[in-house]
Amino acid sequence: MVSRLLDGAHLAKDSRRGPEVLHDAEAARSLAHLHLAPLGNLWAHVQATAQHAEEIAAVAGPLERELLICAAWLHDIGHAPAAQRVGFHPVDGAVMLRELGWPERLAALVAHHCEARLIAAACGRSRQLSEFAHEESAVADALVYADLAAGHDGRRPSLRTRLDDLELIQPGDGPAMIQARAARRLPLIAAVHRTEQRLQGVHPALRSA
Repeated sequence: MVSRLLDGAHLAKDSRRGPEVLHDAEAARSLAHLHLAPLGNLWAHVQATAQHAEEIAAVAGPLERELLICAAWLHDIGHAPAAQRVGFHPVDGAVMLRELGWPERLAALVAHHCEARLIAAACGRSRQLSEFAHEESAVADALVYADLAAGHDGRRPSLRTRLDDLELIQPGDGPAMIQARAARRLPLIAAVHRTEQRLQGVHPALRSA
């Protein structure tokens, strides 16, 4: 099943872990734990994101559920010190996964999560991001949903609160970055709404929080 889910590449060697590892959700969790558990609240956020992805995995379809969950575990791997490449965490995480032999589609989902292309344009990383294909799919939307359902401390905020947090001005932000952060709001809300609609189609009893 995993080989079908992840484009046929189901085994790879991670030189830091030694043995061959399956590209499945457990391997993704282990890799995330290895690199993100020391980072405090970020690890809480990643665990909560993966939990939410598992809860809504039905929207991805039977052949892509594990892909979604893997992406949820690994979406912020670029924050790990070992992942530092260009200083832009979506690209750093995607490059790290590519180097470790994880499937290209998974790396691309990580690269583009939560409208990273808007931020990349503002910080001069569009060229590096363009090395990874952008996809519009139920999986990409569900990854947004799961990410936004998990606050920075792992607790579930309202959608508005989470979006406000993403728009907070960071030290060194110029006008282009401030505008890019704000420009993400509408496409992110749209992805959440599409996922909610798919959830209703999968199980009418499900309701968004």
